Amino acid sequence: MSTKQSAFTLIELLVVIAIIAILAAILFPVFAQAKVAAKKTQDMAHMKQTGTSLMIYSTDYDDLFPLQAGRDCDAAANGLGTWNFNSRVLIPADWNIALNAVQASGCTSRVKGAWGLPQNQIYPYLKNSQMFAIPVARDETSSSFDYSAANKKVEPYRSGYSMNGLLTQLSQTAITSVSTTPLWWPGFGTTNRVGNTYTNPFLICADPNAGCVFNGNGAFFGSAASCNNQDNHNTPGFNNGSQSKMGNVAYGTVWAYSKSQNWVFADTHAKTRRTGTGDSKNDPFVADPTYLASGFPSQALTFVDSQCHVPIFRPDLQP
Repeated sequence: MSTKQSAFTLIELLVVIAIIAILAAILFPVFAQAKVAAKKTQDMAHMKQTGTSLMIYSTDYDDLFPLQAGRDCDAAANGLGTWNFNSRVLIPADWNIALNAVQASGCTSRVKGAWGLPQNQIYPYLKNSQMFAIPVARDETSSSFDYSAANKKVEPYRSGYSMNGLLTQLSQTAITSVSTTPLWWPGFGTTNRVGNTYTNPFLICADPNAGCVFNGNGAFFGSAASCNNQDNHNTPGFNNGSQSKMGNVAYGTVWAYSKSQNWVFADTHAKTRRTGTGDSKNDPFVADPTYLASGFPSQALTFVDSQCHVPIFRPDLQP
């Protein structure tokens, strides 16, 4: 005698679907968190290797840190040009065919200034441009450049990290606390700049005839409101390196990994640093409500000391 196998009832099917939905709701966030954690670990390893490469470069160049940028195209400083300390230059310097032609026939600061950029200087020691990028960051191109395949000599680098510009051309031995002085940090929040970048923060070096090195013995300006007003390459009334400035921080949230970022320090150790601490020795930005709620920093609420430097980046800062 044959038996007829009964099918699932509608109620049983709905129960199974409900169970699957519940499991998905529980497990998908776990999988997402695991994926972010894996990227964070990978990023930490990349940062440490980048920091180590930068220090090897420094050892090969009399223990001096790289330049924050190269020179401009004007005829100042015996034809060398003014210091190109606050404008976007190419990474790598030769990826853009059209600008290569301009450089060959004359000069463009986008290429000439790029020769001194830290990413371009340390690349031979790193051999992997992917380590300049933040894995969880969005890529941002610029309307100033042609990214078409026909205009690419090589693929442009993606870079979300920046060297601490206050270390430019400084001796390793001049750092007060190597374990707390930032060497490499996410200077553009969670944005990878594609094919172009600058060092952030940067030293203001408007005198083309003088070197560009941190000066911690500069004048006291009394208040932050008096600072950072001479970054337009006009020769100011103060020595090179006695002021510094953060670049444009209108790049969105700085939260990369659950309200935190990866940093590497001058002793080449890397660590995850929480944002929004309200402590000028641990965060470049004041912990205002918007920054605490969304991770969006404010240009007007950057910590600045009376010597016009962002305290956390000072190489002479006592921890």
